[in-house]
Amino acid sequence: MRVFIRDYLIPWLLVPAFWFALWSLSSQTRKNLNAVNLFAGVLLLVPFLLVALHFVGKALERYGYSREDIKRLPEIIEKTHGRLYLSREIFDIIGKTFVFWGLFASALMMTGDPVKGILNGVAIFARIFAFFVLLVSMVIWVMGLPFALYELLKGKELNRGFLIELTIRQNLFYTAVLVAVRLIALHSGYPSGSDPIGELMAFGRKTELVVSLLELSGLNLLFGLAGLYGPKKSRTLTSLILTLIVVAQLWVAWEMLFG
Repeated sequence: MRVFIRDYLIPWLLVPAFWFALWSLSSQTRKNLNAVNLFAGVLLLVPFLLVALHFVGKALERYGYSREDIKRLPEIIEKTHGRLYLSREIFDIIGKTFVFWGLFASALMMTGDPVKGILNGVAIFARIFAFFVLLVSMVIWVMGLPFALYELLKGKELNRGFLIELTIRQNLFYTAVLVAVRLIALHSGYPSGSDPIGELMAFGRKTELVVSLLELSGLNLLFGLAGLYGPKKSRTLTSLILTLIVVAQLWVAWEMLFG
């Protein structure tokens, strides 16, 4: 248990301690540090930890364990520490969970209103996730196309995990968030403004920006489908199609950012 406590538990606990220290030092949040807001912040941690345990369970299953083995998590981490990537993956999942919780809790502390704070946190992340469609495209430019062309040239199989996870699953998730933001912004009477919810409404009402992101999303998906099924027909033709898709992505991104 010594390794678990020293290398995992203590670093995890330091993250909430860091957030609390940050709230105490910031004048904007210090004035709202009271029992009610602190209780709401701690209560907000519960759904985050439940989501984290879900992903920890999936990680355990990938390494031959069962979800019920979460009860033996300290023991499993001790056994796999330094030998398998499992322990590092679990560390990252829980660590990132505390980071995301801290961002939501900070929005709560800044407003002094638990409900509005949570809504502001949701608005901040919704805007970030909606714009992540562009991030998926950028990953394709930097990593997806070069590696795909290399593997096609060498006669190797394309990385199906990369294509399915990034260009299909993640891309569709971010697109769903983008569409939801657009619909809410168009049908909500909440005014555009400088607060997180107002900024989200302004983002969703920018038709040209949303259309460009949807075009990128479609091209991201097309890249993934072409990479998955194209090589079965023609590797040369697939290389050409993937290159043309990236050229189209770059054109859309250029028009979106600088047009």
